[in-house]
Amino acid sequence: MQESKHIKDALRHLYEGEVWHGPSIKEILLDMTAQDAIKRITPRSKNIAEYLVHITNWRIFALEKLTGGDSYDIILNSEADWSVINELSEERWEEILQNYEEAQTELLEVVDTYSNAKLEATVPGRKYSFYTLIHGVIHHDVYHSGQMMMLKRLTA
Repeated sequence: MQESKHIKDALRHLYEGEVWHGPSIKEILLDMTAQDAIKRITPRSKNIAEYLVHITNWRIFALEKLTGGDSYDIILNSEADWSVINELSEERWEEILQNYEEAQTELLEVVDTYSNAKLEATVPGRKYSFYTLIHGVIHHDVYHSGQMMMLKRLTA
């Protein structure tokens, strides 16, 4: 079986399926308002909107690499890495949710085109493979989905 099918299954389950570690990202975000998404537990903590923009931006990074965009990068701790969102309209929140959903759909489509050999190839300009990159996206999303769930519970 193609490894890309296993990766797609993991991405799909993390986003909207049943996952062993807790609720899917879609389930965490279900019925969340813009005001819910910007709540913080301390003035210096991240909020759910910031986490969602963050994981979306790293998915876009992965998509750029997967589709040949070797010059695209995200500088750690830059605005592209971590946005600060203190105010949020419902319209902007819907746009953030849509951006994440579009990145999910695109990632599934691109991963579907990757053979096992292509997954083992090195990402241009990096020291890791496309396989490692995609699994990194999954691990990154799981890590931050746990933080989002904790924030949701603590700010409810």
